[in-house]
Parts: sequence; structure tokens; C-alpha cells
Amino acid sequence: MDAFLFRSVNDLANKSGLLNALGVFTAQYTVYILALIMIGLWFVKRNDFKYRQMLSVSVISCLISELVGKLIAGNIYYHRQPFAVWQNVHQLIPKTVGNSFPSDHTIVFFSIMIIFFIYTKSKVRYLFTVMALIVGLSRIFVGVHYPVDVFVGASIGTIISIISYIYLFNSIILKKVLTSIYKFENKIFKWSFISN
Repeated sequence: MDAFLFRSVNDLANKSGLLNALGVFTAQYTVYILALIMIGLWFVKRNDFKYRQMLSVSVISCLISELVGKLIAGNIYYHRQPFAVWQNVHQLIPKTVGNSFPSDHTIVFFSIMIIFFIYTKSKVRYLFTVMALIVGLSRIFVGVHYPVDVFVGASIGTIISIISYIYLFNSIILKKVLTSIYKFENKIFKWSFISN
């Protein structure tokens, strides 16, 4: 089943220059764009305490999910990337051969996007899960991950993010830390303003 699903997605590569470009861009660069967007939101939403709580829980969830993926899942099961094992794999991006289980990019996107999904109340929330799914599929499309890598990565990210949101979003410790950061930022911004 894993091989069938992999071929179904990966065989779409090299049939369209535009699709290849979109697949490579999504697989390689969206994780950096997401990081920049979150940094931007941190400052744009600096007076929205709840939003900052959400962003903070997203980062914490991502870090915990990555640790679970690397230290637990990655040590339980090992397999090399499809391009290093199978023939006729469309490898569209360079990748060092190693353990491809689970997919780090998928973990990152699902752990963050699920938090966004839970926090957001409008119908826009569904776009977050679609984005995470597209990133996961793109890793198969470019030939560097198996479907099982993506499935387990998505599962880890989803489960950890739900638990993180439940237990951390309204935690007293998180609120105290964010309050301290906010006060520190106010001092910096006022100092910067006066110095100019």
C-alpha cells in the first residue's frame, strides 16, 4: 500500500514544469515562509495577548513534536529515502540519505497548523489543515518521503498539538512568561523610540 500510494503521487512529477516548480517550492521553502509569517504575526499582533498565547503554544507544540519524531519514532523505525531504495523515483530536490521516518516538514506543519485550526473560529480554519496536507504530499511528490513518513508525521503533529493546546494555552506559567516578554518589549520599543 505504501509503495502504491508513493508511486501514485511521485509519478505525477516531471509531467508539468509548473507542477514541478510548485511541488519543489512547497516541499523546500514553505517551512521558512511559515517561520517568517509567525515572526511577523508575533509583532503585528503584539497587543493581542490571546493570539500570542496561540503562537507560543504553536512553537512549543512544534518543538515537542519534533523531539517525539526524532527521539522516539525515528529510533523505533528506520528506512532510507525512496530515491535511495527504489528505482525510477522522481527526485526533484537534493537530500542526504538517512532515516526518512517520520517526515520533519509534515510534523512542523501539522503541529502548527492544527493549533491555528483549533484557535480560529471562522471557516478559514480549514485552509490550515489543507496547507499542512499539501506540504506532506509535496514531500512524497519530490521523492524524499514515503506516505507512511507523512502519515506518522501528521499524526505526531496533530496529537501533540491537541494535547499542547489543552494543557498549555491557559497555563499560568505561559501567561506569566508572555507578560514578562511583553513588558520587556515595551521597554525596548520605548527606548528605541526615544533614542531616535
